[in-house]
Amino acid sequence: MHPFTRALLWILRIAFLAALALGLALWTGHGYQYLKFHMWIGFAMTFDLLLLAVAGFLARVPPVLPLITVLWAAAMPFVGIWQMRAVPGSNHWIVQVLHLILGLGAIGLGEALSKRVLRRPPAP
Repeated sequence: MHPFTRALLWILRIAFLAALALGLALWTGHGYQYLKFHMWIGFAMTFDLLLLAVAGFLARVPPVLPLITVLWAAAMPFVGIWQMRAVPGSNHWIVQVLHLILGLGAIGLGEALSKRVLRRPPAP
């Protein structure tokens, strides 16, 4: 379980950096042609978070953190897709900040959950 968890964590970290870079480019009005790629990276992060939550449940981490991670992962694509239609005009930045906070929270949850999984003794 530990090599799998470490791999998931590194995938999450790399996907986060790529999504952040593309998201900032999109936010500044550049790179619109990469929007679909940014969305696919977000879906990969979501799936990665869900797998980390499963690893947390299997490692018998106290269930609060894996449950929060599942809920957070469910919110990410919803807000990501919803933000294209929500709050058009000059107040759109509010939804963009919410989306950024979800991304930052995702990396934080992934780090915290993987840390707790890696502290557990490996299964025989």
